[in-house]
Amino acid sequence: MLKEYSRIVRFQKTLWLMQRHEHSVDYAEIVYSCGYADRSHFIREFKLFTAHTPTSLLTVTKPYSDLFSNPFYSTS
Repeated sequence: MLKEYSRIVRFQKTLWLMQRHEHSVDYAEIVYSCGYADRSHFIREFKLFTAHTPTSLLTVTKPYSDLFSNPFYSTS
């Protein structure tokens, strides 16, 4: 369960970085800063969550994540 949560947070960070740099996305920087093993690992996991490659997602919609700007905190 923790591994799946980590994958989701990493993917959210990917979206957040893509939305912040939508006109000049540096995929090598995203791979490195998000902890993917390599570019193919990044693309494979991205397709798992979105059914798109990172580039094809940008042609369909703008990436969006507010996890890092508006995190959810539990009070319990």
